[in-house]
Amino acid sequence: MKKISVIIPVYNTEKYLERCLDSVLAQTHQNFEVICVNDGSTDASESILKRYAEKDKRFKVMKQPNQGQGTARNSGLDIATGDYILFLDSDDQLPDYALAVLLEIALKTNAPVTISRKWTHTQQNLDKNISYEVISPALKNFISDRCIFSSPWNKLYRADILKTHRFISGICFEDWPFLTTLFGQIDSYACTNIPCYLYNEENVSTVRSSFNQKKTDGYLMGIRYVYDFYKDRSDLNLAQKRMAVAVKMMVNKVYKTKDKDLTRYTLAQVDDLFQKRIIKKYQLPFKTLFRLWKMRHSN
Repeated sequence: MKKISVIIPVYNTEKYLERCLDSVLAQTHQNFEVICVNDGSTDASESILKRYAEKDKRFKVMKQPNQGQGTARNSGLDIATGDYILFLDSDDQLPDYALAVLLEIALKTNAPVTISRKWTHTQQNLDKNISYEVISPALKNFISDRCIFSSPWNKLYRADILKTHRFISGICFEDWPFLTTLFGQIDSYACTNIPCYLYNEENVSTVRSSFNQKKTDGYLMGIRYVYDFYKDRSDLNLAQKRMAVAVKMMVNKVYKTKDKDLTRYTLAQVDDLFQKRIIKKYQLPFKTLFRLWKMRHSN
């Protein structure tokens, strides 16, 4: 029976942590290890993790200074021993069938990545008919399919494809460059419409908190990282479509802050992207170009 490594970065989520861990314990597929990486929590998360590790040897607890989710996930990957990898955020949960469904599809298709295109808020009844499809080419469809999401957590990865592939450490929004470069290394992936993730909209995440230069730099580092990966490849134009989405999101968030210093900084960085042809103006939506023009002339 194949083993799944469930990697959970943990940072100050004591309110949700027990139900997250309990959802893994409740899985119908029981051959797993749970690697919990305490990323410098200052609440009771560490004591909760220790309690679960003492009761069940499948739980492994690591502790590190706060360095962000990407670094925490990398730490988990470094010690994972499973045949497959699944990422779970510590404020979310899994339906009890999630591991079993994703693994069944992965084994039937030998897909390097198996994706649940839907998530839910409550435990669902599993339809006996586990439907799925294998999709190729990987990068083109990953970029065009909005239901795949750029988050790492609704996917089951074959462990061999993550032997050397890692998140950019220490930045915000590390997920989309991780996936954009990963999907450039595989030919196909499997998808199911069965919701295999219980997403918590209650907790305030990095994405929804206030925007600042650190987060702007996270986008910029991701854009340059993806460009460096694809710059000598024939599919650079596909990757640039995803990079353009990142530029659009960054510009929209900076535009809404009305912060003049952040606006000046962002404009200079975007100009650098244009000058080095990392991204081309025509690849951006008109609304983004208009906002850049307004930012330039109102600052």
